Parts: sequence; structure tokens; C-alpha cells
Amino acid sequence: MWHPTFPQLILCSALALTLTILCSFGLNNIILLYFRASPAKRRLIAEEAAHISEWPFVTIQVATYNEGDTVTRLLDSCLKLDYPADKFEIIVVDDSTDETIQILREYERRYYPRIKVIHRPERVGYKAGALNEALKYSRGEFILVLDADSVIESSFLKKTIPLLLADKQLGFVQGKVRYINAEQSWLTRALALINDWYAVFSQSALSRCGMIISFIGHGGVFRRKAIEDVGGWLSDTIAEDMDIAYRLQLRGWSAVFDEDAISLEEVPPRYYSAIKRFKRYIRGGIENLIKHGKKVLQCKGLNMLGRFEALIQLSYSLVYLFAFIMVLFTILAYLFIPAGIIDVFWCSPAGFLLSTLLLLTFPYAALVIAPISSAIIVTIAIMFALPFLLKYKNGLRRVDLGRILGTAVLWNDNLLNCLVVIVEMASRKRGEWQPTLRMRSREDKIISLEEKRFNFGLRIASSLILFALFALIAYMNFSFNSIGILVPATLWLASAYLILKY
Repeated sequence: MWHPTFPQLILCSALALTLTILCSFGLNNIILLYFRASPAKRRLIAEEAAHISEWPFVTIQVATYNEGDTVTRLLDSCLKLDYPADKFEIIVVDDSTDETIQILREYERRYYPRIKVIHRPERVGYKAGALNEALKYSRGEFILVLDADSVIESSFLKKTIPLLLADKQLGFVQGKVRYINAEQSWLTRALALINDWYAVFSQSALSRCGMIISFIGHGGVFRRKAIEDVGGWLSDTIAEDMDIAYRLQLRGWSAVFDEDAISLEEVPPRYYSAIKRFKRYIRGGIENLIKHGKKVLQCKGLNMLGRFEALIQLSYSLVYLFAFIMVLFTILAYLFIPAGIIDVFWCSPAGFLLSTLLLLTFPYAALVIAPISSAIIVTIAIMFALPFLLKYKNGLRRVDLGRILGTAVLWNDNLLNCLVVIVEMASRKRGEWQPTLRMRSREDKIISLEEKRFNFGLRIASSLILFALFALIAYMNFSFNSIGILVPATLWLASAYLILKY
């Protein structure tokens, strides 16, 4: 009979609490899956308002920064919109320091007044500042916000504007995103999958049940009155898109996700560029949680479920922090709790039940803390599913292992990205809005070699530390399940290699 000491009890309790928090986020995905299955009703409203005799004036706003290689594709797609030519304008606010402004001036010369270009000598407020500047010159009752890498489908406005006309309290409509370069490589396929979870699956599920949704930064049409009602765009967070979405909805405006309105974007074509974008997303989420968390709790227009869902969406960046803490607690457990006790527990009915719960809600935790029991459960599940897999073997051949492994490497990488972001925020280092590397962009315009070396070294050092700790555990207190700590170590090594290669 094992009689744990007080420190061992504290360690087990802390690990159990961390796993409970992680499983709560995982269970929320199941809730979102249920919401996602709910029927959408907004499209019926749009169809009733589809017969419009006089279309309202729309301003398309674009903020650019050294993206001349990409923005021409966007402008060409906007000029081809299936919308009365005299009922929309394109305003580009450019902060570029390269030849982008000359490219934009040529478009302005050819298409003025449909295209107007405003050049700012300084990037005051970054993208938020640029959109506020564009608003000063905008004539539209409705504002379509696009990024430089966007490509808009011709029917976009005719699918979104009727929604705004039918509901005067609708503050913005978020369109569905698809990808220009998703099939370029295993990396872009993995990034498209990760982005779809947030930009499509989550927003669609939340919209269908009337919850607060986020604006993903582009492909959204805003009611100008709503933007002005909340004081315009603010640059006090690095995620101005999430910020304005929450301010609008906490103010009483509603928002909806429209799956029929399609815009395309690029996913980062280089691994290191993806890391930089993830860090921006993580920081933006934490900043918005700090800014809006209390207001969400106090919002009388939200029921308890609405408040919970809004908070958990704001908190998603912290998943990576709790996963990192879980890895640390797991290492301590394998160092200070007898190996025989650990292995006996995970092979007990309670251990298999917990492993199953972890696999269903948070598979990463299952692989790290209980790899043996998890492997047994997965093997049994495959054996039972084998007849079905053999029957549909053609579908099995389409399983994309590159995408799956790429997603695992990227997700594991965010444990360190989140840690770096929190250290920067704690040291009061101001977040700088940086553009994402595009397919046609030169890497040296975006990526700092010194910063790239730091991130490479961080992953190598983190991996070597975990390998050393595994060796110490194997020497002092070997547990078969301790091999789980090699999962993050191996994935960080893979990430370091990808930083150099991509």
C-alpha cells in the first residue's frame, strides 16, 4: 500500500487540476461540434431580402505594408465583383517602405475614383490605425475589410449585404475563408487544417447558436454605424480584429458567420513565418482576455452559457501554457513518485478510463502522461474498426499523414511560442504587428536572422533538456510511461530542423 507524502499529494493534485483544465477545453470542442450540427437560419432572412432594387454603397478597405507582390491580385478580384460598379469603392491605406506605393499609385491612376490610395509615412497604430485612417475617407454605409493577400469571390457582397439590410442590429458579417495555396506542401495543408478549426469550425458553431463570434481579420462586412458606435478600431491589443468583434457584441450589436460568402487567403508558405503568426495570435488572445474578460462576466445581454463560451474562446491561447505546465508536472511525477505505482495506476481500470477520457478530449496529454495505456486503447480501437477500414480502404488511402504530423509539430511548437509571449508580456515588451510572409514575398523583408537563430536555439535547448531529464528518470526511477516525455522533445527537434529548412 502506497502512502504518499504531502509534497507528492500536492504534485498529484496540481497535475490532476491541470489535466482537468485541459480536458475542459477539449470537452468544449465537443460542445461546439453539437452547435455546428444546428441548422443555420440566417440564410433564410437573406433570401427574403435578396430582391433589392437599390444596393447600398460599400467601401472596401485594405491595409498594406510592403505587399506589392500580392495586393495587385486582391485589387483585380475586387474590380471583378458582381456588384454595381458605382456602388463600391476601394480605399488602400499603405504604410510601405518599398515599391508597393508605386504599384498602388498606378492602380489609382487607372481606376480613380474607384480606387483611392492613402500613404502614411509612419505605421501609427499598425493595422488598426490604417483602418481608422481609411474610415475618414470612406463613403460607404457598409465596410468590407480585406487583407492584401485576400482574393474575394465575385458574389461576396451580394451574399452578405442582404443580411445587414434585413437586421438593423447586425454589426458585422464574417465570411468563410478558403486557401489559395493549401495544397502547396504538407506544411500548408497542416496550417489550413489548424486555421479552419478557428476561422471556420469554431466561428460557424458559435454563430449558429447566437454566441459571440470573432472577426478573423479579413473577409468581413461591417456596418459603419456599428464601428463608429464603439469608437473605431483600437491598437491597444495586437489582435485588433478580435478586439472590435468583442466590443461590438458586448455593446449590443450582433454578428453572424456566413458560410456562403467566400474569400480566399494564403497560409504561410514557410515554417518560421507560421511561428511568427502563431505568436501574434497567442499574444492577441491573451491581451483580449485581459481586456474583455471582466466585461464578458458582467454582460447582461449574455446568458451563463454565452458568458462561458465567450471566456473560453478568449482563453484558448492559455491552452498551450497549461500543456507546458502539464509536461513539467509530468516530469516531476516521474522523478518523485515510485515508478511501480505510476505503471500500476495506468494499467488499472481507473487508469484506462482516464486514458480514454484524455484521448477523447485532449490526445496530446494522453500521449505525454500515459503513452502505454493510450497505445493499448488505440490498438484495440483499430482492431474493432479494422473491418470498416478494410471495407473503405480507398478512403483510408486518402489519410494525409503529412498533414497530421505537421499539425502535431505546429501544435507542440506553440507551447514554446506561448511561453515566449508570456515572458515578453511580463517584461512589458510591446507587441509589434508584423505582416505574414506571402508566397511572392522575399523572406529577407520579413524575417530577422537573429530572431530565427533564437527560436532555433530555444527548441534545441528545450529538446535536449527533456532528453536529459528522461535519462535521469530512467536511471533513478524508470517507468514505462515516462517515454511520453520524449513526445515534446522529439517534436521540438523536428521543429528546429524545419525552422532551418523552411
